[in-house]
Order: sequence, then C-alpha cells, then structure tokens
Amino acid sequence: MIWIRADANREIGSGHVMRCLSIAAALKLRGEEVCFLVADESAGVFLEQQGVDYKILGTAYDRMEEELELVTGLLVKEKPDWLLIDSYFVTQQYLMQLRPYVKTAYLDEFLAFSYSVDVVINYNIYGVSLPYREQAAHGQQVFLLGTEYAPLREQFKDVDYTVRKNVRNVLVTTGGSDKYNLAGLILEEVLGHPGVGKLQYHVVSGALNANYHALEELAQVHENVRLYQNISDMAGLMKQCDIAIAAGGSTMYELSAVGVPTLCFAFVDNQEQIVDTFYQKGYVPYGGNYIKEKESFAANVAASLEELAGSEEMRRQFSEKMRRLVDGQGADRIAEALLQMYRSE
Repeated sequence: MIWIRADANREIGSGHVMRCLSIAAALKLRGEEVCFLVADESAGVFLEQQGVDYKILGTAYDRMEEELELVTGLLVKEKPDWLLIDSYFVTQQYLMQLRPYVKTAYLDEFLAFSYSVDVVINYNIYGVSLPYREQAAHGQQVFLLGTEYAPLREQFKDVDYTVRKNVRNVLVTTGGSDKYNLAGLILEEVLGHPGVGKLQYHVVSGALNANYHALEELAQVHENVRLYQNISDMAGLMKQCDIAIAAGGSTMYELSAVGVPTLCFAFVDNQEQIVDTFYQKGYVPYGGNYIKEKESFAANVAASLEELAGSEEMRRQFSEKMRRLVDGQGADRIAEALLQMYRSE
C-alpha cells in the first residue's frame, strides 16, 4: 500500500493532486494499492470525481505540523509501505517525525531546506541544477531530478502532433483555480484584437475555478469560445490546437510531451522559475507575468499570440524542442523507483 499526502482547493489549485494522480495510476498498473490523505473535503470532492480512495484528515492544509499526531497514528495502525508527500507547507520537523514510521518521498520544487526523506523528486526543467546532493539529509537519499520524471498521464505518451501552416485553434489554460480570472482577462483582450480575434479559443477551466460562470457568459456571447471542464482527454484537445496560452505549471510538461507551441506565463511565485527557464532555454516565447505587469499583461499576451500565429517556422521550432524535452514516461519512472526500493529490501 502506498499513501499520497496532497491537497487541492481554490487557494492552491489542483496541480498537486493531479500530478500525484498520474503517479498513482502508474503504481496501480503495477499492482499497488494507493490511498490519498487530504486535509479537507475540497480535495475529497475532487478525488471522488476521479474514483480514487482517500482519507480526509480534517486538518488545515497550510499547518501540516498540526496533523502529525493523527498521521503517525494512522501509519502505526495501517502500516503503508510508502508515503509520498506533495505540499508547499511541509516543514523539516514534519518530515523528520514521519521517517521512523514509513519510507517517505517528497515531490519538491524549491529546495527550501534539507529534506529528511528517502526519495526527493523534482521533475521541473530546472530540477537538475539545484544542489540537492550537496544538501542531502543523509547518505542513502535517492534523487529523481529533471523532466524525465515529469509525472504525466498515460494519454501523453507517444502523441502524434502536426504543426499546421495556418493557426485556427488556440488552447487557453490557466490552472485549477485561476483566482485572478486570467482566462477571462486574456479572452476579453484577444477577442477584441484585430490580428487574432477570429481564432477559435478552447478554454480549459479547472474544477475549483470560482470564475467559471463568468467564463460561461463569455462563451455564450462569442461563438468562437468553447469552454471545457473536467475534460478526460486533455492530450486529444491539445493535439487539435495550433498554439497554447498556458500558466507555468505541470501543464507545461503536458504541452511539451504533445509539442504544442506555447505562450507561457506566470501569476504566482512558484511559476516564475518554470516560465523563466523555459523561456531562457528557448523552448517557448514569453507570455508575461501577471503579478509584475498587471494592466499590460493581457495586451502583451495578445501581441505575443499574434506574432507566434504569424510564423509557421517559429511554431515548428518550438514544437520540436518541446517534444525532445518530455517523453511522457515520468510517472512510470517514479513508480518503478519507489517499488524497486522496497522490494529489494
């Protein structure tokens, strides 16, 4: 049995749970039982829709040390083989107190401190450049670093994508909660832009998006806007689109696996390093940073979209580079690494 500690809500979105679901699916294919531990009903409702086993702790997602007594009690009682943790709110004390009870893995992004776990995973494009080994908590730690470990769903393996001569369809995806309603701001700008206003816009809204009804109203007024929620075949939708406008997060690795030329933007701190690294390494054109640009953000996105739509060669180059970055096998690699560690004991 493998447990996964992750949360989803309107404050943090659904990215943590989504990437862990990909790892859970890979583990299940290998005959493992998987159960999520979640702080509250927000994540429980989301996992219920996915048909995944879970336990609600009834705790605060952003005060994780307060749940230690409850979690350790569950670990003593049910004895899972592994606990995979994916949260920005873990502390050094939290991880240290769990280690005597279970093998632990931590899905990281920042290297905030030395993690007292058995396995550290950072699949981000900058993951290999962080000094994990120099700051290792102990000599037996395993590090799974870089985009080869990007935990994508099965549908993102071996996708056949074509860069078309003319741009007709644009994907807009802004994350699971989109608290600033950036999808709405972007749509209002591009729909009124003479160069790109007539394109077809396919807008993916997360299940936790409080602005969903505002997007519905836009879609009712503009026949070239189509709204999606709880979409099962995301890879298929990406494959239909000629360009994506996307927030810097796990979706960037999905778009890379498919090869969709992407305007990548940031609106929270943890996205900046992803966006900057993708841009600096030449994988994407820059879509902007809402926090820094505010009033000019949407107009900058529209201008960048017009430029990318006008160059087939530019789109082809970006697509080829992105596809070389991510192969869609990351969840399998993580699952195999975890299973190999405890089966070899």
